Amino acid sequence: MKNRTAHVVGLFAALWLPVAGMAAQAGSKPAPASSTLQRQLHHTRAELQHQRAQTDQLRRRVNDLEQRSAANRTQLEQRDREIESLRRKLATMPASQGSAPAPAGSR
Repeated sequence: MKNRTAHVVGLFAALWLPVAGMAAQAGSKPAPASSTLQRQLHHTRAELQHQRAQTDQLRRRVNDLEQRSAANRTQLEQRDREIESLRRKLATMPASQGSAPAPAGSR
């Protein structure tokens, strides 16, 4: 249905716009449909501008989130390295029975 409507509108525009152009060249008033088309064009351009602004805002937001994610990933990797280093140090320390708490579940 939409294709048929678009086809009809296209045919109408192809026939009507040249006639409206000739009328404007002849010095007569522009056809009423011309002002309607101008309003529609203005509205469509405003919508397009609004959508582009929204797209730009979303792109900036995605970029910010990607940067935050990368920073968080880097921090987590650093913490993992620190934990692994501390585990290795702990494993090499001599176990003294009196100073270390008993492991969970060994009581």
